[in-house]
Amino acid sequence: MHDSSLTDARGPLVTVVTPTFNRAVLLEATIRSVRAQAYPNIEHLVVDGGSTDGTVALLRRYEGTYGLRWTSEPDGGMYSAINKGLQQGRGEIQAYLNSDDLYFPWTIRIVVDAFVRHPEADVIFGDVMDIDDWTGRMKPAWNLPFDLDYLRRTGFMWQPGVFWRKGVFEGAGGFDETIRYGADLEFWLRLGARDTCFVKINEFLAVARQHPETLSLVHRPRVIEELTGIRAKHVPRPGRQRPWVRTSDRLRRPLYARAYWLGLLLQSLVPARLRRGPWSEFLGAGQTKISYLAVVLRPIPGLGRRVAGPLLRPSRHWLQPPG
Repeated sequence: MHDSSLTDARGPLVTVVTPTFNRAVLLEATIRSVRAQAYPNIEHLVVDGGSTDGTVALLRRYEGTYGLRWTSEPDGGMYSAINKGLQQGRGEIQAYLNSDDLYFPWTIRIVVDAFVRHPEADVIFGDVMDIDDWTGRMKPAWNLPFDLDYLRRTGFMWQPGVFWRKGVFEGAGGFDETIRYGADLEFWLRLGARDTCFVKINEFLAVARQHPETLSLVHRPRVIEELTGIRAKHVPRPGRQRPWVRTSDRLRRPLYARAYWLGLLLQSLVPARLRRGPWSEFLGAGQTKISYLAVVLRPIPGLGRRVAGPLLRPSRHWLQPPG
C-alpha cells in the first residue's frame, strides 16, 4: 500500500475504508470530508479496483496531506475491497464510507466520544442526511434503535452512520463477498444474532448522496430481491406474520421519525451557548431560522413534502469541505 504518515495523537486510531472504482468525480468530496475531520487520529484506506478515470492521480495528489493509504488493482467487487481494507487497517474503531458519501466535520470525534462513554458498545450508529444531487434537496434518514427482529422482517440501517470495534469485524469474519448489494444488512443481522451491543446516538454522522449512478437506484429490483433472500436466511422460524406484527413494522419508522423531528425542534429552540443535547453539532453548523420552520412542517403529510423539503438544505461546506 502507498502510505502517508498517520497523525500521532491521543485517542484510539479510527480506520475508515473507502471502496471505489471509476468514481473520481465523486471521490474527491469523500476524501475531503475525511481529511476535514476535527478528530486527528484517523487512517483512511482507499481501495480502488483499478480505475482508469484519474482516480490514481487524485489519490497521489492527496498523499501526505492526512492519514491516507491506498491501493489500485483489480478486486472481487465492493465488499471484497471493504474486507481487504478493514483487514489491513490498524484502527481500534472501524467503518466504511462509499466514494459517493461524506462525513460531517464532527463525525469521528462524536463517535470516539460515544465509544468512550459506552464501553459496553460494540457498534455505535447515528443518523444520516440523505441528499439528492439532482435537486439539492435533503431529508433526515433516521436510524432507529437496533431491533433484530424488526431488521429480520423489514427494517434497515443507513450504513454510512455505523461504526464498530475491530474485534467485532474479526469475530464475525467480515462482510459476505458473495453478496453484491446488501452485505451490510447481512452483516448487521449476523452481529445481532451474536448478541452484539448496538448503541444509537442522536446526531447526524454522515451524508448519503443520491445520484444517477447510485447502485441502490440503478439496480433497485435486484437489490430488493437480494435483500429479501438475505432476510429469508436469517428468520429463525419462517411463517406467516401475525397482523399486529405487520402493522407494527409499518408504523415503527414514521412514529420514530415524528418523535425525532420533535426532539430536533425542541433542541433547536435552546440557545446555542446552552445547547448540549441531541443533534447539537448539526444545529450549530450554520443552520438558519428558516430551517427550523422545516422541522415543524416536515412531518405534516403533503405540506411537509412540498414546503419543508426545499427549505431544509445543506450548508455548502457539507458537500465541499475545506480543502
